[in-house]
Amino acid sequence: MYMTKVFVLLLFVSFYKVSFSQENKEKCNIEPFEVFTEDNDDFSNIRADPQGTIILKLNNKHSYGYMLNVIDMKDGWMKINTVTGVDGIDISNFEGWIHNSIVGATVTHDVRVYDKPNSKNMVGELIGEQHTFKIKEAYCEWIKIECKSLVGWVKSEQICGNPVTTCP
Repeated sequence: MYMTKVFVLLLFVSFYKVSFSQENKEKCNIEPFEVFTEDNDDFSNIRADPQGTIILKLNNKHSYGYMLNVIDMKDGWMKINTVTGVDGIDISNFEGWIHNSIVGATVTHDVRVYDKPNSKNMVGELIGEQHTFKIKEAYCEWIKIECKSLVGWVKSEQICGNPVTTCP
C-alpha cells in the first residue's frame, strides 16, 4: 500500500513538472509595437546586430523625434524594421537593432499593469499621457515596462510609440 502511494505521488510530481515546464517554454513571436527615440545624444545608432556594426545614425539634433517599429527583442536590444520621423522621414524594408535604454513609450488611456503576462494580479496603473516608460522585455502580445518604481506587464496594443501626439 505504501509503495502504491509513493508511486502515485511520484507520477503526479513528474506529470506536474512536465506540464509546468512545457507551459513556461511556450515560444511565440512578439506582437510588433512602436516606440520612440528618447536619446540625449546627438545621434541614435541603429546596428546590424546587437552590439554590432552601426548601419544607420538617426540625427537627434535636427528632428522632433523618431518612431520605430519593434519586431523582436533580445538581451536588451530591439529589432526594428521601420523608422518614421516626425518630420516626414520614412525608412522601411530594412532590419536593425537599437538598445532599449534609448527608446521609450507612453500610454494614451489609463492602463492596468500586471505582475506577469496573462495574469489577473494587478501591480499598478499607468495614467494616460502622464509618463514615459522604458520597455524591458516582450513576450507574445505583452510588454514588460518600467516607469519610476512600477514594473510590470501591459498589452502591446495599449502602448503609444509617438513622441509628439497621442495614439488612437
